[in-house]
Amino acid sequence: MAKGLSAERITVAAAELIEQYGRSGFSMRLLADTMGVKTASLYNHIENMDTLLTEVCRYALRMQEDGELRAIAGKTGREAVWALAWAYRRFAQQHRELYWLVMHNLAADVGSLKQVLSGFRLPPREEIHFRRMFRAIVHGFASQEDEGFFSHYPASTELSFEFAIQRFIDCVLEAEKRNPS
Repeated sequence: MAKGLSAERITVAAAELIEQYGRSGFSMRLLADTMGVKTASLYNHIENMDTLLTEVCRYALRMQEDGELRAIAGKTGREAVWALAWAYRRFAQQHRELYWLVMHNLAADVGSLKQVLSGFRLPPREEIHFRRMFRAIVHGFASQEDEGFFSHYPASTELSFEFAIQRFIDCVLEAEKRNPS
């Protein structure tokens, strides 16, 4: 085994290479060359490419959730929703390759969203719908923005994003009013 090689180091290095070269430019050979080892040495620590990509997804999801939790720390209500929305979008923009992997490989329902929504008095049967709605809005926005679909409109994408998040907050507050508990 190569000295100092571990599953964790391999995962982090793979994530960095995927961000640098994209999903299509990533290979086990590139990873081994970058780490200064033989490709076969990697397999002493990881089973195969699928296993590695799953670990990279988990690593990316932890990065995303850590950023979101930092963004919402000490915030509640509307302020927490806004902070979470901006942190989510920022991760998608800054780590687009890792974000793509996460969205296409893991069913991510991160705790930060549950934490933010728990600050509202929502009917329990509706909370899951609001979690899905939030992710649909922010993921949909980030994906559409990444593909350049908003470039043909005369309105600011920032204002459109703010408009969508405000409408989400309005819906949450309306649901909260209907739930007196």
